[in-house]
Amino acid sequence: MKMPSAYLGEIEVDESKIITFPSGIPGFSESKQFVLLEFPDNQMFHILQSADDAQLAFIITDPYYLYKDYVFELESSTIELLNIKDRNDVAIYTIVTVNKPFTDSTINLKAPIVIHVKENLAKQVVLQTDAYSSRTPINRPSHEKEEK
Repeated sequence: MKMPSAYLGEIEVDESKIITFPSGIPGFSESKQFVLLEFPDNQMFHILQSADDAQLAFIITDPYYLYKDYVFELESSTIELLNIKDRNDVAIYTIVTVNKPFTDSTINLKAPIVIHVKENLAKQVVLQTDAYSSRTPINRPSHEKEEK
């Protein structure tokens, strides 16, 4: 199907790739259907585009690219809602708040997006911990980065 998108203009979307957020995304509960789009020539960032509202799209990234030690537990209600049986069927993303300059951008580690990739079900989970911030720097000082 063809649909408009906020960043890429009109796009062709395979309907089987539509991800359902049964509860919507906090603050955007009216939009429940999204598609995950890739940025051309950039594997680190993606677009989470609403299929319900062409103007609603989020820049997201895999937080493990930036924070390899990021870890949290899902509540049983989320596991049940998303029908998760195997952790390998889950993808984790975080919403990026893009700032100028880009090095001042942040990611929301406090509320990751959990996607059951086989079921195309997702939820943004607000973690009940103070260990992570909703405005975590995307560009940590080099002394804080893990050695490769």
